[in-house]
Amino acid sequence: MKEIRTAILGAGGMGRTHAESINKIDGANVTCICDEDTGRAKTLIEDLKISANIYGDFDEMLAQEDFDLLYISLPPFAHNGQFEKAAAKGIHIFIEKPIALDSARGESMVAAAKAAGIMTHVGFHMRFGTAVRKFREMIDRGEAGRPVLFNGRYQCNALHSPWWRDVHLSGGQIFEQAIHIYDMCRYFFGNPQNTAGVMGNLCHADIRSYTVEDVSASIAMFSSGAIASITATNCSIPGKWDALFDVTFEKASASFADPDTAEFHYIQPDGSVISESFSSPCDPKFMESKLFIETLHKCGAPLCPIEEGLRSLCYVEAVVRSAMTDGKKTLIHTI
Repeated sequence: MKEIRTAILGAGGMGRTHAESINKIDGANVTCICDEDTGRAKTLIEDLKISANIYGDFDEMLAQEDFDLLYISLPPFAHNGQFEKAAAKGIHIFIEKPIALDSARGESMVAAAKAAGIMTHVGFHMRFGTAVRKFREMIDRGEAGRPVLFNGRYQCNALHSPWWRDVHLSGGQIFEQAIHIYDMCRYFFGNPQNTAGVMGNLCHADIRSYTVEDVSASIAMFSSGAIASITATNCSIPGKWDALFDVTFEKASASFADPDTAEFHYIQPDGSVISESFSSPCDPKFMESKLFIETLHKCGAPLCPIEEGLRSLCYVEAVVRSAMTDGKKTLIHTI
């Protein structure tokens, strides 16, 4: 089996996570890493005990290295054409969410990938949890019935990095964190038609550099009649990150403690209920890389392509747009 030569762009937390995953996957290896802080890249390859070339400039790495797959693990503000440049060279791409700070930029990425005929994957790792996959398979088999209600919440309490606190660099908590919950909603229910959102900054208004929202709520409506309610806050329990969601269908429901753990309830034809506690821990971030690399080897269909990144981006973009107009119902652009 041919080794898939892989480059990492961004040696921060997610870049390290992906490099560690690739290092455990047969049929792939990290050959080069690019980060403006070359010392951070050097530390990463030393920690992983791998042989990889280090670059401080992406264009230089792209010109000098021959690789098959690029992992883009950059903050939202740092996306400035790297995706399109790599696509033009026929390089397959794994990109972290959100893929951009606005849908126009996201559409450019989708067009570039389509024109080049490359394989893409967006890092919505929650899709790869065992409990999430179990419920999705039930939906695909038609066993869950009609969708009814999605109720999700993202909760934490931290100052995060300076770039994260700047709405012009991160897009805000909805864009940078809660988008995982919005993507889960889409994964189970499909694309919503419209949304109404509100948001504010209640706990961090006295911090000069903090310009993102720290509390938000939205509702969305689907053509099926289903409804979604999603909230987020950065005023919850310090040091604790919770991404929780409940999914209700006509014949089944699930309450997720995390992507691998859920309480399932199945409504029987006679009205009785069968309940199941499910927990099968895995590493969703590792699984999405493993499955994507296997897909590349088999030339199969990607499980979460760049188009999915754009659709979830359009969803959160519409929520924020609505919140900026005092909760006015806003149409969600779909592709």
